Amino acid sequence: MCDNTPSLSCCTDKIVVQDKVCINWQLAAAGTQVIYSDNISQIISGTGYVKYETGTGTLTVNFFAAGVVAPIETIVIPVGGSASFTVARFQSISITSTAAVQGEFCITVRYNL
Repeated sequence: MCDNTPSLSCCTDKIVVQDKVCINWQLAAAGTQVIYSDNISQIISGTGYVKYETGTGTLTVNFFAAGVVAPIETIVIPVGGSASFTVARFQSISITSTAAVQGEFCITVRYNL
């Protein structure tokens, strides 16, 4: 908490923004698709879920930081399953499957302006 007394310095006000994005996603064949990308170049955190409704095999969800090739977090979801997540300091989220799949993705992202 900021204080205006002479012996302490005052903090600047921070504006925290929260955005929610929900989509239905589909891969027509085996492959990888980016389902979320940070376009504001801020340090963000996000909470959400991935639902894997139809397909065969497993679905891999990867979270990537800017400039980093290896994912900072990976979630593997079986057919008909879902997974929730809370991840910080990421730039994009991708899904990968070895067959045609579809489902739902929802994320609430928080960042400072």
